[in-house]
Amino acid sequence: MKYFKFTFFLFIFHLSFSQSDSIIDFGQKLIDDNKLDSALTYFEAHLLDKTSKAQEIKLLIGLAEIYKLKLDYNSANNYYCKALAVINGSNNKQLEFYYDVKMAEFYRKRTLFKEAEQHLDRATLLLKSHKIENKYLVKYYSRKAALFTEYYNNADSTFFYAEKALKLSKLLNDKDGVFSSTLEISGVYEENKNFDKTIETLENLIYFADHNNLIQNKVDAYINYTRVLIKDKQYNKALEESLKALDYAIKNELFYGEILFTDNIRNIYEKLGNTTKAYEYLKIRLRLTDKYYKLEHSKFLFELEEKYKLAEKENQIHINKLEIANKDKELSTNKTRLYISVSLFFSATLIALLTAIFFKRAKKDNKQLQFLSQQNEFLLSEANHRINNNLQLVIILISDQLKKPSEDTTLQFKNILSKVEAISTLHKHLYRNEDKQGVDIANYLEDVRDSFLDVFKEHKIKTNFSVDPINISSNYAMYFGLLLTELSINSIKHAFSSQEYKEINFNLKIKESKLYFKYSDNGTTATGKKLKLKLVDKLCRQLKIEYKIDTSKGFLFLFEKEMNNA
Repeated sequence: MKYFKFTFFLFIFHLSFSQSDSIIDFGQKLIDDNKLDSALTYFEAHLLDKTSKAQEIKLLIGLAEIYKLKLDYNSANNYYCKALAVINGSNNKQLEFYYDVKMAEFYRKRTLFKEAEQHLDRATLLLKSHKIENKYLVKYYSRKAALFTEYYNNADSTFFYAEKALKLSKLLNDKDGVFSSTLEISGVYEENKNFDKTIETLENLIYFADHNNLIQNKVDAYINYTRVLIKDKQYNKALEESLKALDYAIKNELFYGEILFTDNIRNIYEKLGNTTKAYEYLKIRLRLTDKYYKLEHSKFLFELEEKYKLAEKENQIHINKLEIANKDKELSTNKTRLYISVSLFFSATLIALLTAIFFKRAKKDNKQLQFLSQQNEFLLSEANHRINNNLQLVIILISDQLKKPSEDTTLQFKNILSKVEAISTLHKHLYRNEDKQGVDIANYLEDVRDSFLDVFKEHKIKTNFSVDPINISSNYAMYFGLLLTELSINSIKHAFSSQEYKEINFNLKIKESKLYFKYSDNGTTATGKKLKLKLVDKLCRQLKIEYKIDTSKGFLFLFEKEMNNA
């Protein structure tokens, strides 16, 4: 009865949709409406009754798309592999091109940009040797634009390909294409910091998606819209729209959108100084992320490991049996030895066949492990994001305490806070870099300096910072950041008495394979005194360096270090 109702619903919906629309178009409409379970049943039913190779390929790619939206990347990848197998047997260049474009989007969505680039390169080669239909070119140009935005960071190329996609989409009346290409164009406006134009474009896209029932697209537009409102410091409006978008994502069971909107709300409350709400939404965000890990990964990993163990045991059993048989036959007569030789020949052939089968299976499983490794990269990025969130939470809680105690205690809190921020800043630089062992010391120390800007301004201290760009070990970078933090705090607390002009200078230069670290202030408090800075001394001993402190004209701290040790 339940199946009959569903079939009748599909029949009526199909008639109302259009007599001229194909099976694939109707299935895509179900996906666009976010009716993923209905779309899954629809595609699976038609796959059993496929009428051509081309239809089979599109049905398989459609199923992969559904599982991708359900965040079941393993099932999505399996259907993409099945589609590729049929494509290879059909020699259909149009659908081979379409497959590569879809795979590029599959990897780009999960921030695996190198794999996405490889598939777009394959599509580009096909485009050079074959005339590709406009409906597939729309997707290709749109994905090229997305890659230039997120991977190459080239706004001009993004705009070029997005304009081509938009022109073709309007020609074909492809609403999804119009949406995607316009979304990329809004990204160019954002890159150029034209936030008014970006916000206007995204508001029009939300209206467009809403009136064309493009549920997935509407969430994508909301994600960009709320992010740009935060960038433009329209925090109250950003909060209102993020809460609205979160309700929409929950209502339509768009789990990934729910995670992003929750994180946006947490970020906004933090910027508005509402520590309690920021902490509340941070806990929700971490809970959703844990759920996302379990949903995506653990079961597949366990099954794959068990499969490998079983294959190894079976192969060892075969080898042991053959060895026992050979030892028994060695005790026989010459005639038996002849049979043994023949048996060994056939045994060797059997082993070769078993080995070939084993390696064929291993090759297939290695591909799955490679896919799993790519998943781990994505999850590691999420873990890094969580660590950074926790560090930010520590900073929020300490900042909240700063509003309450006395002036002396406040400076002590700021001392603690500045060190936490130095470590947090280093972590941010590390997980954003491809090289996890080193950081650009110039960018890192400038961020450490920026964390003191409010304090410098409050105490009317002028700063002059000059740092040469160089990539150094993350361990040394952390000590440099803590040194700069400690020296700055000492100057703020002790260097200046009642003098009117206050100045701090910091210089880090590279010359002839040596690194020169020089920090000074014009404070008069320490003039002529012999200073012993305990924490500074400990940090220098960790760096294994000899340093110099001069108080004849204010305060001067400096050291030099061979670059091959950094």
